[in-house]
Amino acid sequence: MPESIESLLLNQRYWDIFSVARNSSIEKACKIMDKNRIGALLVYCSDSNDPQDLEGIVTERDIIELVARKGKDSLKDEVNEIMSKNIISVTPQCNKMDALDLMMENQIRHLAVMDQEKLVGVLSMRDLIKQL
Repeated sequence: MPESIESLLLNQRYWDIFSVARNSSIEKACKIMDKNRIGALLVYCSDSNDPQDLEGIVTERDIIELVARKGKDSLKDEVNEIMSKNIISVTPQCNKMDALDLMMENQIRHLAVMDQEKLVGVLSMRDLIKQL
């Protein structure tokens, strides 16, 4: 039986979930991604200030496409202007190959890991490929 991503989460020394408020600047999102060497941030509702109150995801690809189209001044815009509202997620019990298939099918490189509607992690394609 294929190994679940739960085992991948357990093998991590820590599992930080990086997020940004929807009304934060794109430049702030870039700085968080650069500092933590990550390629995506979950976006939460600014009003609640709760990273569990998810509204979307913003990726480095979203930012590159924006800057290519509108120039670097667009980094002052808010994250909600470029975030994807459709958060694709898996449960910790999902097996690794199914998670990878889901990423490839949706042409994405990050999945939210939800356990009973609670965010417990973010899985990158790099995490999965290292394990496979």
